[in-house]
Amino acid sequence: MLPEKRKQEVKKLNEIVNNPDFKTPADVEQFFIAYTKLIWNHKMIGTIYDYYIDDIVIHAEDGGKDVIGVEAVVRNTLIKLSTVPDYKTTFSEIFAVGDEASGYKFVQITMSEGTNTGPSLSGPATGKKVTYDNVMTFCECHVKKINGK
Repeated sequence: MLPEKRKQEVKKLNEIVNNPDFKTPADVEQFFIAYTKLIWNHKMIGTIYDYYIDDIVIHAEDGGKDVIGVEAVVRNTLIKLSTVPDYKTTFSEIFAVGDEASGYKFVQITMSEGTNTGPSLSGPATGKKVTYDNVMTFCECHVKKINGK
């Protein structure tokens, strides 16, 4: 992506993320698309601290080890990006339901792309491509404002 185009996209995404409305399910969907792109596509990992609660629990797939706490989320994100530094994510589907008072539940399906150029827990770098054809991520969350944020 050209630097000026990237700068404009980051500005637009930050405007969405820094001013979350959460009055409708569509607001939640828009927020999470912008937030996810900032973290994964623009490598703004510090953004995680702004919106994850300290004691967050991310349940792993296939009986893997759960990720517990915001520090662990940041660490796991950094590890993944060191393994696939050109990692990008694209939304296939996102759907939210709920209301402002009780919060929202949403699910998202994202497709990934990048190249394994760094070592991982699975072994040394392979140079293989992560593509939309071989990696899909499913996520479901409960979202609620805490102290107005």
